[in-house]
Amino acid sequence: METNNLFTKHQYGFRKGYSCATQLIGVIDEWTRLLDNRDEIDVIYLDFQKAFDTVPHARLLNKLYAYGIRGKVHAWLKEYLNQRKQRVILNGEKSGWAEVTSGIPQGTVLGPILFLIYINDLPEVVTNAVKLFADDTKLYGKSNNNQDHSSLQQDICNLLDWSDRWQLKFNPQKCKHMHLGGLSLPDAYMMGDVRIEPTTVEKDLGIQIDNKLKFIEHIHLSVKTANQRLGIIRRNFHYLDKESFTTLYKSIVRPHLEYASSAWSTVNKREAALIENTQRRATKLIKDISHLPYTQRMKILGIPSLEYRRIRCDMIQVFKYVKGIDVVDENLLTPSENTRTRGNKYKLAKPHCRLNIRKFSFVPRIVNVWNSLPDHVVDSPNINIFKSRLNTHWKDQNIKFNPSCIVPNAPHQRLSNNTREDLEGRQAIG
Repeated sequence: METNNLFTKHQYGFRKGYSCATQLIGVIDEWTRLLDNRDEIDVIYLDFQKAFDTVPHARLLNKLYAYGIRGKVHAWLKEYLNQRKQRVILNGEKSGWAEVTSGIPQGTVLGPILFLIYINDLPEVVTNAVKLFADDTKLYGKSNNNQDHSSLQQDICNLLDWSDRWQLKFNPQKCKHMHLGGLSLPDAYMMGDVRIEPTTVEKDLGIQIDNKLKFIEHIHLSVKTANQRLGIIRRNFHYLDKESFTTLYKSIVRPHLEYASSAWSTVNKREAALIENTQRRATKLIKDISHLPYTQRMKILGIPSLEYRRIRCDMIQVFKYVKGIDVVDENLLTPSENTRTRGNKYKLAKPHCRLNIRKFSFVPRIVNVWNSLPDHVVDSPNINIFKSRLNTHWKDQNIKFNPSCIVPNAPHQRLSNNTREDLEGRQAIG
């Protein structure tokens, strides 16, 4: 399937070079570009009813045959799927055996790839954009006028026809509609006889996306979850040394504050301070150093600021795109034609931005930092060497614990000294 380029480019699940982060970065970049161009957008979040459990085996085998999977391999897959049975055991009582005629065997190596093949032709029935991560599906397009609205509604009808034909049903009650841009009330969309409910915030591949694309709800939820994990550590460990703290913090707290940060990286001082204050509070769990300033605590523990980590994560993601490790969406990154100014040989062009949500989105945000990196860093042969060289380069500039120096002309990324002192004072009182 991969060798012959048979998979749709809109499928991001279970594929090399594709991930939740790459889909979110590409989609949010497209949305901010449209909004910056004064367009309005309607997003339809679609929900399948028990998608993996309802795939009919006969139709799946037909699709495998149509894609060229034939002969002994097809016969082997047929034997693998057919004559499966199941029963229920409750309190020692056993039900009778029932034949299983549908569903992808979950927990298997073949499960994900079989489902991707089955749903692979779904994007072909729509005219607007559609993105998938396994069964997580969203449809979106411009909604500037009635014609745009009718086009999206027709795509929904086409998807319903597809689901009826292939017996992979949608759950209309769980489908949502989010409108981006503009002050007018969005038009209603119908899935059969059911009106798709409008929403202002929707969970999309682990990220809370709001209709303003400010990600405030996501940040607050991430901080709340991280603080709950800190509470668990505080209640269960009466004494923590540096090694045990760093292990616990890096494994069960920090991931909640950094998941897919390149897609949502904050531009608001208040939210940036809220995220950083979680780590500030965490480092005070070590009583031996709790009286020291936050910067000193970070240096002793070898833990950089979360602001630094987000900028570093951006650079790692750009490196993956430039080197072809991750698949990059069309028109996401544009090489710079200006070779007379300083910078590396992989310099990128910075797009013109009208709105702040576009200006501080992934591509416009990373260009200055990426272009400032020297050739020996960006030309690393693999990702691990790039990380090592990047850390060394920024360590030499003494910015690991003062990341605002990375982009001196970006006040949205910076916490003022007054803000830092105020947070430190509040935490000391707390």
